[in-house]
Amino acid sequence: MTGEETLVGETSISVNDADKSGRGWKSRARTFIVGRSLAACIESGRDNILELRLLAALMVIFGHSYVLVGPQRVADDPLHRLLPPAFMHQIGVMMFFAISGFLVTLSYQRRPDLLRFLRARALRLWPALIVCAAMWSFVIGPMLSSLPVQDYFADGDNHGTAFLYFRKSISLVDIWPFLPGLFATNPVAFHVNASLWTIPYEAKMYLCVALFGVTRLLRFPWAASVLIGLVFAKLVLWPMYTGTVTMPAVLFFGLQLTGFFGAGAIACLLRRHVPISTGLMILILVLCLSLRTWIHATPFMWLAVGYFVFWFSYVPRIPSIPRGLDLSYGSYLWAFPTQQSVVLIAGVTNPIALFAIVTPIVLGIATLSWLYIEKPALRLKNFRWRRADEAKPLTSSIPIGTA
Repeated sequence: MTGEETLVGETSISVNDADKSGRGWKSRARTFIVGRSLAACIESGRDNILELRLLAALMVIFGHSYVLVGPQRVADDPLHRLLPPAFMHQIGVMMFFAISGFLVTLSYQRRPDLLRFLRARALRLWPALIVCAAMWSFVIGPMLSSLPVQDYFADGDNHGTAFLYFRKSISLVDIWPFLPGLFATNPVAFHVNASLWTIPYEAKMYLCVALFGVTRLLRFPWAASVLIGLVFAKLVLWPMYTGTVTMPAVLFFGLQLTGFFGAGAIACLLRRHVPISTGLMILILVLCLSLRTWIHATPFMWLAVGYFVFWFSYVPRIPSIPRGLDLSYGSYLWAFPTQQSVVLIAGVTNPIALFAIVTPIVLGIATLSWLYIEKPALRLKNFRWRRADEAKPLTSSIPIGTA
């Protein structure tokens, strides 16, 4: 044992080891309280982002389980009981938007290629969405509809046609939530996939990042962050504070989601100045819980949700999802109509039972979606057409007939 030794009873402790132990304790305490910058977390190369996205998807499924069994159970949402302004599915979607704003902005900063960026975003959203919308419009929908198949496809009903649902669903502009004769007797009648309404907002945020990139605003992090903050304050915070919100609730919640996307973008832009620590996470949670019954408690809840996204992404040690399966988007697309189908067929009225039945089914579908639709599509984001004169000529070292 090197260095001087101090005897404590029968225990022999190296002075150098004691110093190291002291420094280790102080280092752990400092990490707990001060943490690391978000930039240092990114550079570490370790994250729980796939796990976070899956958690957000499961929260959406869990929250919708209370909504879809009947309006009388909505208030029983456990998170709503703890935080009156919150519902589980809404918090899950907020988490999706925050991490998306962070990752998409980081992606453009790392590779400021507009065409590649737009292609990657389109490949992320469209293929799985098109398959899901087509399956429900033309395969599953007519099987579950109360209308005869001929009427389902030809005339539809006062809720439109299958072709209208499909076209609207993949347009990323104006989602149409109904299919003819589908889920007419459910507690949430006729709504096929209410989750899809958030996707046009996501697509618009991708275009905003592209606009900030093309105009070089992303090269000025503080200016871009202030601009994003001012827009959000004008559209959301000020009307909420003054009680002058005049827009429909769905539109106002959509603006809140874009605010979470903007918060993720700001965190990315200012990542060298954003501390990520367990101590700060606990402090924010205590503040949020302490103010949960205050009339202006909602912004503190937003702060807790936004900070939790980055804390969860980089602080806890969580086992990795096998083979890098990203099940979040597939789960988000398929969960709501699958839940509606289980309510229709099995008559489930207990939200916990609905969650338990639907979750393994949706995760199985999401696995297939990732392996056979999303992952192959994303491989095309780096695709480049090659002209014929760029192709390498065959050399004499390659035997004829083996090419």
